Amino acid sequence: MENYTHSEDYYLINVMVDREKSRELIDVAVALGVNPAFIVNGRGILHKKKMGFVTLPGISPSLDVLHLIVPKSHVDFVMNKLIHAGKLHHFGAGAIYSVKIHDFWFNGNAPFAAKVEKDAVSSNFHFQQDLVSITCICQRGHAEEIARGAMAAGSPGPVISFGYGHGIRDKLGFLLQLAINPKKELLEVIVGSAEADRIFEAMVANGHLDQPAQGFISTHHVEKGLINTISYQNTSPYPATMEQIIKAIDQLQGNQHWRDSGTVQTIAAKKRIMLHDLVTLNCIVKRGFGDICSLAAMEAGASGTSITYANAFPYQHVKGHALAGSDEREILVLTVGPQQIRTVVKAIATVPELEGSQVLFYTFPTPQALTYLKGAADDDEEVPEATPEEQLVAGEAPSP
Repeated sequence: MENYTHSEDYYLINVMVDREKSRELIDVAVALGVNPAFIVNGRGILHKKKMGFVTLPGISPSLDVLHLIVPKSHVDFVMNKLIHAGKLHHFGAGAIYSVKIHDFWFNGNAPFAAKVEKDAVSSNFHFQQDLVSITCICQRGHAEEIARGAMAAGSPGPVISFGYGHGIRDKLGFLLQLAINPKKELLEVIVGSAEADRIFEAMVANGHLDQPAQGFISTHHVEKGLINTISYQNTSPYPATMEQIIKAIDQLQGNQHWRDSGTVQTIAAKKRIMLHDLVTLNCIVKRGFGDICSLAAMEAGASGTSITYANAFPYQHVKGHALAGSDEREILVLTVGPQQIRTVVKAIATVPELEGSQVLFYTFPTPQALTYLKGAADDDEEVPEATPEEQLVAGEAPSP
C-alpha cells in the first residue's frame, strides 16, 4: 500500500437525477474540481395506477446516480452548486445527499482539486439531517417487488441499478452454479430514521431476504440531504400532491417523527437475527478488472462481492492498458467485519494487473444488515453459538 494515500477527510456525495440532467451536473462538478466523477445508470419506480378494474403497469423512469468524492471542506459548497444547477430543491427533481467516508485510499492524484474559490451560495435549503440509506442487493428481476414493498411502507421511489456478483456461486461445482444467477440488481432508498426500521422490514419480507441466496440488505447513516424523488405520477386536479404536503410538514417539523404519532402497531415485528457493526468497502477500478479483484478479496476473507458498471468523467487515458480507449469503471461493493478491511484492501491493491491504473477505495460503517445465515434460529430455538458477524466474516453467509 506504499503507493496509496490514506485520508479520513472525504465525503461521498450521491446525486440521483433524471438521465437527461446528469451530464449537466457532472460538468458542474468537474468545473468545481471533482476529478473523476462517476455515473451509474439506473431506473426509478413509480406506483402502479388503477383505471377501474384494470391495473396499469408501473413506470420505470431512467435515472442516473452520480458518485462524487469531495473533501470535507468543500462538501457544502459542491452540494449547493449542484442543487442550484439542477434545481434539486424542487419536488420531483431527484435527490442529493452526503455520506462521511471512514477510510479513503487512492493512488495517483487526489480525486478533488479546487478549480474555483469558494463563495457564499445563498440558499433556503432545508437539509434533512436524520436520514438513513437502505441498500439491497438481490437476484435480477426481484428488485421491483422489493421496491414496491418499500414504497407501500412509506418510502420515496427507490433507484435500481444492475450488476453481477461473486461469492458462494464461485465455490460450487459447475452444475450447481447454474442454479444461481450471477446477475444482480442493486436497490437504494433514502428514508428518515423514524421510518427506517419499518421500511427495512417491508423490504426483507417482500424480497424474502432472510431465505437462502435471496440477497443482502444493509443500512448506512446519511449526513444530510435533499430527497425530492417521487413515487406517484401527478394526476391530481389539485395544485399539490399528497407527497408534497407530507414533504412540507416534514420541513415545518424539522424531522419525520411526527408521522408515527397516533400510529398503533397491530402486528408484532418478526424476530430476526441481525448483523451489526460491519463495514462496507467500495473499490473503483478500470472495467475488466472486477473479476480478478473480487477473487483477491474473497481469498483475503470476504464472503463475496457485488459489481456495478460506471462511466468516469473526465476521461483519463491510461497508457498501455488493454481497455485504454474506454472510460468505463467497475465498482466493487463488499461488506466485512472491521478487522478485515485492511487485509482485503491490501489484497486488491497488490493485484498485479492494477499496476499503472487508478484505483479508489472508500469505506463507511454499516450499523445493521441482514442476509440468510446458516443455522439461524427461529423464534423458539436457541441462538447459534457463532455471532452473525463471525458467520459473515467466515464466509458462511451466502454472498449478496
